[in-house]
Amino acid sequence: MTERHRPPILKPNEFYTFRSYFQMNFAPADILRELGVTLTKATINLPIAASELLTRLADLRQRLEEAIARVSLNSEAARREVIIAPILLEVAQITKAIVNIEYPIEVN
Repeated sequence: MTERHRPPILKPNEFYTFRSYFQMNFAPADILRELGVTLTKATINLPIAASELLTRLADLRQRLEEAIARVSLNSEAARREVIIAPILLEVAQITKAIVNIEYPIEVN
């Protein structure tokens, strides 16, 4: 079965952020197809953490609970900075990974 010709979803001279894709009225599979990407869903078995890592996670949980009690999480920025960033940084510390954070700036 051949796919009908559709107009492109992404415009060549347009700037897109990660959030832009969630605001589009297209199926994620269609966006991925246009980007030349496929998504594979599979079960993975993660390694069991060493006991010293669990101590770090307990500390992280306590810090998150304290922060959540004192901060209004009504905006995406607040949730990103109070909840998501500390978790990503902790995972990076445990896995010895680098977190690449980019904030695009548009100048008129």
